[in-house]
Amino acid sequence: MAKFLNTTLLNQWIPKLIDETERELIIIVPYIKMSEQIFNHLKKANQRGVETTIIYREDKLSVTEKQKLMELSNLNLLHHPNVHAKCYYNEHYMIIGSMNLYEFSQLNNREMSVLLHRDALAEDENRFGAGGDGEEIFLDAIHEIRDIVNGAHIEKKSRETIEEGFDMNIIKTPDEFAEEQCRILNKIFLNKKFKAQEVNGNWCCVSKNYFDNIDIRITHRVEFVFSKDEQWFTELHKRALPQYKEFMFEGFKFYWTPYLKMTSLYVDGYYKKWSTFNEEQYWLEMKAGIDNVIKYLRQYM
Repeated sequence: MAKFLNTTLLNQWIPKLIDETERELIIIVPYIKMSEQIFNHLKKANQRGVETTIIYREDKLSVTEKQKLMELSNLNLLHHPNVHAKCYYNEHYMIIGSMNLYEFSQLNNREMSVLLHRDALAEDENRFGAGGDGEEIFLDAIHEIRDIVNGAHIEKKSRETIEEGFDMNIIKTPDEFAEEQCRILNKIFLNKKFKAQEVNGNWCCVSKNYFDNIDIRITHRVEFVFSKDEQWFTELHKRALPQYKEFMFEGFKFYWTPYLKMTSLYVDGYYKKWSTFNEEQYWLEMKAGIDNVIKYLRQYM
């Protein structure tokens, strides 16, 4: 559930948001005159390798403030001709409200903001119904942030932007993530081609006819979806069931879901090898798991 922040709480939450950023941070404020405290938090984030993007209003940054920001090697600094929004955003939190990165505002103004959070807040964990805010509200904000970023002029590039180009995951949409995932899968799976597809409101990677009469969908699990009719699937399930075990494939958990005409393969979190794999090794292992399931199913099809 969203949380209301007054000036006092904003002075607690803005540093907390910066400190808890893991990889990417976006700050959109028209006016900047930072306190030493906030700048120190940004410097520590910079030392951790956080990729920070700050967008301010064109011609509203003093030489002194600009010089301070230029010290941050992992900072993208942009300006926009008419931005008036105030937004602080990382992988976990988004603050939208009235406060600039301005020391006077921190000390003197009556400010109001709203905190959105993807997961339950620590202080709310024991409260009934506590949880994160829906992804839909984040998506609406992401679309606006992207428009602001696109309309801005880049003044300073981070080290990563210089080397690899401007690319921020926290403002990507689910379809873009699925498309990126499909590109990776298509390198690993060779002739088995995946495309991004929206299924039941969620984007995933789909390989049509991975094997005859079986489509593969990759979400948080691997789904084997059968295109034959319900009676055919019921008979298949009956034939295969005597050999079925949840952990029949090493490193995975395997389940039948008859009412959806599919089977599902999950990563077994207790299988220690998963934590040692890089991305390519992970998907090679996933491919091996998928092919083992297909081999098992073919005996009964």
